[in-house]
Amino acid sequence: MTPESRHDWKIQRLEQRRDRGNSGPEVLLDLAEAYFQKGYYYGAGEDWFTRGVDVAKDVVDRFGGGARAYNILANAAYGLGDLDGAEHWYGKAIEAQPTDALAHVGLGNLHKQRGNTGRAIDAFTRATELDPDLWQAHYNLGGALYAEARERDFRGADDVMERAIYHLVTALRLRPFESFVGNIYKDLGELFLHTRQYKYARRFFTRLRQHAEYGPLAHYYLGLTHFSMGRYTNSIQHYREFLKHEPESSLAWSKIALAWLELGNWDRAREACEYALASDPEHLLARFSLGCIDLDQRLYGQAEERFERILGQAPDYFPAYVELVKSHYIRGDFGWLFDQLRLEVRAFESDDSFDGGRQYYKGTRGRTRRKIDVLLQQIQEMGINAFGSLAEIVEAVKTDSLRFQMWEQLYELSRRHRVELVLGQLEAPGEHFGRKLGRTVLLLSQYIPEEAVLDAFHVDEESLKRRAQASKPRTDDITDYLAALDGSKAQLREYQAYLLLALAVKGTPTAEDFLTDFLESEHRELKASSAIALLFYGNEDAIRYLEEETGGLSAEQSDRLRELISMGEERNQADEKIIDLSQAAKERPRTGRNLRSSREACSVCGRHHSEVDRLMSGNRVYICNLCVSYVHQHRDDQAVPDREDHLCSFCGNSVFEVEGMYEANKLLICNRCLDTCVGVLAREEVEQFLQTFQ
Repeated sequence: MTPESRHDWKIQRLEQRRDRGNSGPEVLLDLAEAYFQKGYYYGAGEDWFTRGVDVAKDVVDRFGGGARAYNILANAAYGLGDLDGAEHWYGKAIEAQPTDALAHVGLGNLHKQRGNTGRAIDAFTRATELDPDLWQAHYNLGGALYAEARERDFRGADDVMERAIYHLVTALRLRPFESFVGNIYKDLGELFLHTRQYKYARRFFTRLRQHAEYGPLAHYYLGLTHFSMGRYTNSIQHYREFLKHEPESSLAWSKIALAWLELGNWDRAREACEYALASDPEHLLARFSLGCIDLDQRLYGQAEERFERILGQAPDYFPAYVELVKSHYIRGDFGWLFDQLRLEVRAFESDDSFDGGRQYYKGTRGRTRRKIDVLLQQIQEMGINAFGSLAEIVEAVKTDSLRFQMWEQLYELSRRHRVELVLGQLEAPGEHFGRKLGRTVLLLSQYIPEEAVLDAFHVDEESLKRRAQASKPRTDDITDYLAALDGSKAQLREYQAYLLLALAVKGTPTAEDFLTDFLESEHRELKASSAIALLFYGNEDAIRYLEEETGGLSAEQSDRLRELISMGEERNQADEKIIDLSQAAKERPRTGRNLRSSREACSVCGRHHSEVDRLMSGNRVYICNLCVSYVHQHRDDQAVPDREDHLCSFCGNSVFEVEGMYEANKLLICNRCLDTCVGVLAREEVEQFLQTFQ
């Protein structure tokens, strides 16, 4: 028996009870709800919504209103397209029972229908807080978050997509109606595709192949997934499967063309484009693909002509503009790049609209700003040779944000050139070691790879001897040579001391282990540099050593060192705001503390770490996953008024630095820490589900 058949049988039984005349309001509301579900979940049409309204109104008239009756009336009105009526009934349902999660779900759907994604997300979020086991709340919240990511064109939407994945996975775990499973598979597959988690995208699209409605489309998505994974032959096979159902799909043929292009088969790629254009002579992707084939075959003039024609008809088709710019760059036409940049800057500044802010590409001015960004990105590839021409253009720019962006690029060109020079010197440390190179490495430490610093640290004895020989007076006196050799060794130690300080920003176990080795160095400058660098890792041995050193320093130097030591102590106490102890227990503790001691228990409920799934800590207090879930679900009840002396027990932030503070058994936790804890648990739930989902 299918789910819909079982539902029909349920309706028949309820109708029989009603017709016998001994049914109370609950039975009638069960029937009204079943009518609505038949129309909504099984797509049976408006007649079923009308039946639901009639029965629910009869209950209200005979027995008085209630949250459930109002909710059914609202849902049915929504199904009939009466949005104002639906909003009225949802309002009455929430007024009658503020904790009615289904009413909030309905209200969220109403906001979504009206195009207000933000309010829809708020309503669905509230529903998940009121009833964490309501699959409809998670399903709709996941969909709304995905819609928000699309509205942003996926820029800066990683957190939003991560939340969407969590709620859609949760909806799937809660066993929704079978008719909704296909939508969840499709949305999750797309989200994993957008977040470049291709292994999981492939799993969901593979499942989607069995779906009656989405089966053919699943092959198209699998084609996209395999293409993104670099499996171009598999990609072509899936597109061909899709074409069996949609033989005239120009889009699929164009995608096949791009796959053949990646495989280097230009003839097959052109053939696929011809099939696409046979169905749709103006198909943009097919024409664009032909331009890419021309570019790959170094037919630059032909490629540029194609891209210019596309842009003439579709100015917002930016892939064509990107390839047009790339074509001029590949053939060394750098003058064209700078001429175009001047033209686009003038066009941007002559447009009197307010569109076109940085990374904001709306309107005609926004389109011009996007072209400028494409040109600047390509010019960046020219390296330091672009500096002079770009600096000349900057002088004529009047718009502050654009001028600042171009100054940033000039700085980046200069910095990158300097880094390249330093990396070249680090490849031959025996020739270049000394204070100047060491100080430069320290100044540019965040841009220089850790491996380059480590590889350049040691200098062989022969290089020291050559440096000494070159620097000593022109005599054969052995005393002069030995003095010069001592000078070379001193220069090496100074150079190495700077390199040790440069490792402070790396924050990796490898860098920390390397620094720790020098805490026992016989050379004071190396020992001190490694200790200072290790403060950034919260290393206890480094803290103790530097505390001993403060006694022999001047008052000013001692104060500055104590400030650094305080920073190290803070790092030592709370390396991270949230710590997954079960993972940390598998690793060698960096400070010698046992992260799984028998004393560790939740500071809120007192549960031992063996009694909960997760115990998370910050600033030496602990909270278990159960308490995190409770506080998260009861935010309104657990919120405390702002008081100047309130500090988060996890991160130490005051009420002035956060957006809210919650109390649980005298433990204060701020909204940031709570959201971080919730995020940790959500990611783990998703990972556990995906491990078993095949």
